[in-house]
Amino acid sequence: MLFLEYAVWGSYLISLGMFLASIGLGNRIGWFFAAQGITALFMPALCGIIADRHVRANRLLGMCHLLSAVFMGLTAYFSGMSEPDFMKIYLTFSLGILFFIPTISLANSVCFMLIKKQGADSAEEFPHIRLWGTIGFICSMWAVNFLGISTSYMQLVLRAVLGVVMALYCITLPECPISEKSVGKGLVSAMGYRGFRLFKQKDMAFFFLIAMGFGICLHISNGYAGPFLDSLAVKPEYSDSILVGNSMFVLSISQISEAFCVLLIPFCLKRIGIKRVFLVAALAWMLRYVLLAYGNPGERAWMLILSMVMYGLAFDFFNVAASIYVDKSITPERRALGQGMLLMMTNGFGASAGMIAVQYVINGFTYSENIGGRFYTLGNWNGAWLTFAGFALLLFVLLLFFFKDLVMSENEKEN
Repeated sequence: MLFLEYAVWGSYLISLGMFLASIGLGNRIGWFFAAQGITALFMPALCGIIADRHVRANRLLGMCHLLSAVFMGLTAYFSGMSEPDFMKIYLTFSLGILFFIPTISLANSVCFMLIKKQGADSAEEFPHIRLWGTIGFICSMWAVNFLGISTSYMQLVLRAVLGVVMALYCITLPECPISEKSVGKGLVSAMGYRGFRLFKQKDMAFFFLIAMGFGICLHISNGYAGPFLDSLAVKPEYSDSILVGNSMFVLSISQISEAFCVLLIPFCLKRIGIKRVFLVAALAWMLRYVLLAYGNPGERAWMLILSMVMYGLAFDFFNVAASIYVDKSITPERRALGQGMLLMMTNGFGASAGMIAVQYVINGFTYSENIGGRFYTLGNWNGAWLTFAGFALLLFVLLLFFFKDLVMSENEKEN
């Protein structure tokens, strides 16, 4: 299930910025990620409520994937026109994202439900299961790279096809239970008070705000690493570099690193605690941006490669560990809602308000230029990456001084 879930996401998430930049929309990449963020503000929580109380999570997962695939297919159609219409592309893409975003937290909820059903420990088992998601993501990125569609609308066609496959596969998933306990009376109560009630806990409130910051870091990387590497192709000294010619393959090193780093999480959670795991993630984001700022495909190619390796630590040591933190910090009947809230903060507020602000930063340092019939995003990328490194450093400082570690039971430590 997680292999297909993340294969769908990997078919376009990292390459979307490259495609948009190539058709002259490099100055609007942030708005496409903001669309993802805006839908994440309410859809994960809404679907979490539905899955907790009304519709089995595995069935809802399939429904959302099918609807998302239809709208992504329409996005591909409008993108393939000789004169792409921004509003049509943006509208259908936003609708596709509307139904896809909640599938991430729903897939996590299905995993945790089935792990608990078998009497296993989620902190021990989930990272190994989540590894298959990373493998699926990598396979999709390689497909986009070697099919030569990293700057083509055909990546959206691939994404729609994979979405239909996932929807069909969801029919075969084991049935998930529906909670017998109420999580709210009415939609307004459930979406507002019941969801944000978690913020009444000081530690959880701080955690969700930090999660928003990590969400911004993630989407900076997802949205702009591709256009940055693509822009290096216009420099004569780098035009023949294998790193430039296979930018999606290079970016997939990030996911390969993620696949290995996720295996470290059970060990690190037991030995150093979740606070230090989060600190490692913040430090890794900072180092990734610094390495991107000073790396190049020539004599400093090692810096670009190392920046991809840093992604594994940065992503896994927060995102995967955060799912476990929520699972162990929230009562069972609200776990799906809690996972939805986590996704709301990382892919919701982090991607919406965060990426709109990030787009202004990018536009302040770069510009779009038509070279040889296609557009590239050029300019002072060094300044942009160092700005983002400063933001990651701020997250590190806040975690260091204000985050309280999760106290695990003796049984969990033994497991």
